[in-house]
This record gives sequence, structure tokens and C-alpha cells, in this order.
Amino acid sequence: MAQGLTIVSVLITGSTGFIGREIVRRLLAARRSVVAMARGRDGATARDRMAAALGAPPADVRLDVIEGDLALPECGLDPGDWRRLRASVETVINCAGDARFEPETMEPYVAGYLHGPLRLLEGLAGGRLARWAQISTAFVCGTRTGTIFERDADVGRTFHNTYERVKSEAEQAIRAAGAGRRIDVRVFRPSIVVGAAPATVGGNPSNLFFGFIRMLAALARMSDGAPSLRVEAAPSVPFNIVPVEYVATSVVALAERADGTGQTFHLVLRDAPTQATVLRTITGRLGVRGVRLVDARREALMDPSPFERAIARVLEPYRAYLRQDVRFDDAITATLLQRCGVERLTLSIDAIHRLVDEALGGRSPSPERALADVG
Repeated sequence: MAQGLTIVSVLITGSTGFIGREIVRRLLAARRSVVAMARGRDGATARDRMAAALGAPPADVRLDVIEGDLALPECGLDPGDWRRLRASVETVINCAGDARFEPETMEPYVAGYLHGPLRLLEGLAGGRLARWAQISTAFVCGTRTGTIFERDADVGRTFHNTYERVKSEAEQAIRAAGAGRRIDVRVFRPSIVVGAAPATVGGNPSNLFFGFIRMLAALARMSDGAPSLRVEAAPSVPFNIVPVEYVATSVVALAERADGTGQTFHLVLRDAPTQATVLRTITGRLGVRGVRLVDARREALMDPSPFERAIARVLEPYRAYLRQDVRFDDAITATLLQRCGVERLTLSIDAIHRLVDEALGGRSPSPERALADVG
């Protein structure tokens, strides 16, 4: 990895995380100069963790790794770091954060999502910084239902959890700070991101979705293809997932386009399939029968088995999302992506089959092990 910063650079925070690592890969493949900010952890340096996240990149890639932590004072950076970043960073893509819905302690959580990013923006604003891409979530819509548009005002919302509320507050604070310093802030709002995820809180709920697929495969093997399993959900409600590859490709395509200035982008399936459709496609791929969704909005799950209760416990943090009838419009995103040659995402049967195959990855653990992996 390169030792010095190359002017002009893109700075990625949360660069070892689920979305951040995919963005770094795509920027490097495009021969961009990248500064990856990461934390040291459990005896591993930021450089060690970045190398583990990427594998072994070619020796000539333009990648510099800087150790920092948005939850720390001054973002964990020393004066020399600040000087180097101000001199070289033109675009920041902020992927950092803690994906837990309810943090154990609020101070570092809010610092990582709100105070740290604000300090980073303010500290870089006097240098080369021109653009800031904020990775948020489509679920800053809170408890709303129906169709959510990218231009909808951020007012009068109630939230399911602390994660949604703090993400919304971070969007508003970063936009205000950027406006005051003439920094172009654009916000990216993915729905539930799925794909091969690291085994950390940042990898959920993707790990939960993949773990559920592996559990079904294990049940099919143990029950001769016909387990009896009921899952509380909302069968007719859209299943708002989006593959991590599409999220990363879209962010890289739109983070610096001149016609994307100040925009909010929904990175979603506009016509998301229903939960029932997705489950039917998954079970068809696995050859599983006897699995069905119970509409928790209309009926209670009667006499659940111990295994059904265990599944309900694992799904409990996501219960509101399984019941929320919400559709995300992506007209602005689709228009600009088309100009970039990126097609609007659809989740075809073949695409769901690919997710199933990726989830299995050549292994199908016991149902108990699959639940333990995500619980």
C-alpha cells in the first residue's frame, strides 16, 4: 500500500466495514487515489484491518491507510494527519457508524454518527474539500408508510429506534454544516443492504438474512425437504432489500457527478417484491416445503414450537421492518445512474437465486448454528 497521499484523493471513513470496503474496491479498480480511514482494533492496526478487508490489492494501487476514529476527540487524528488530509482530500464518502439499533451507551454512538463527522467536515473545509457523500438509510422515514420520495421534507417524523433518529439528525447536521462552508453534501439512503458481510454489528441485518437462508437449507436436509415452520411477518408487504454491490457501484458513480449536487439518493428496489414472493423463491431454490409466513398484523402465531420461538427472538429487533408497508421511489437516482450507464436494479428470480447461492457459500450448518451465527 502506498505510503504517501496522492493529490487529489477520496477519503473513505468506515473503510473496513460492509459498505465501505466495497466502495474502496471500486474506487481502486477505477484507478482513483484513496485514503482509507480505519480504527485499530484487538491488536490489529488500521493497515492490518484494511488489508484483511480487501485481500491483497496490487502493489501499484493508490491507497493510503490512516488510523482514525470519528468517535474520538479530533477524530483520533494528529496535527500532521489534518495537514495532509486538508492538502489532498477533495471528496469524503462517510460510511462510518455503528449499525446497532439501540446502543449500549449513547455518547460514543452519537459521536461516531454526528459529532465526529461534523468535526471532520469542519476540519477539512479550509482545505481542498469540495464534496461530502453521507451514507445514511432509507429508514430515516421512520414509521411512515406508503410511498417515500427522495425530495420529501425531513419533518414531523417518529422513529422505530435510536439508529433511525440519529441517522436523520446526522443528515440534517451535515447538510447544514456543508451549506455554511460551501461544501456540496449529497445523501445516499440504501434500504436493507444484503450480501457477504463481515461478522460484526455492521454486517447485520445482512448476516441475519443469509443466516435465515442457511437455516432453511439445513432444515430441508434434516426434514427431508418438508419442515413445518411458521414465521411472523407481513406476506404482502414489500421486502426492501438491496445488494451491497449495487449500493457501492451507485455511490461511486454519483458521489462526484456535477449533476448530483445537493441531492438525496434512494438506493433501493423501486418495485420491491413482497415478502411472500421472496420466501417462495428462496424455498423453491432450496427445495423446501412447509415454510410459511403468518401475517402478524392480523393474527397471532398459535402454539409456536420451541424453534419458532427461537426464530422470533432473533427477528425481534427487525419486527417493525417486517410489518412496515413502505415503498421507496428512486426517480432522481435512476435518472442520474442511467446517465452513468448503471441500470436500475430489479430483484429477479435469478438475482434471488444468486443471493441464496452466495449465502450458502458451499456450507449449510445446522439450524441451531445458523441462528447462533446471527443471534
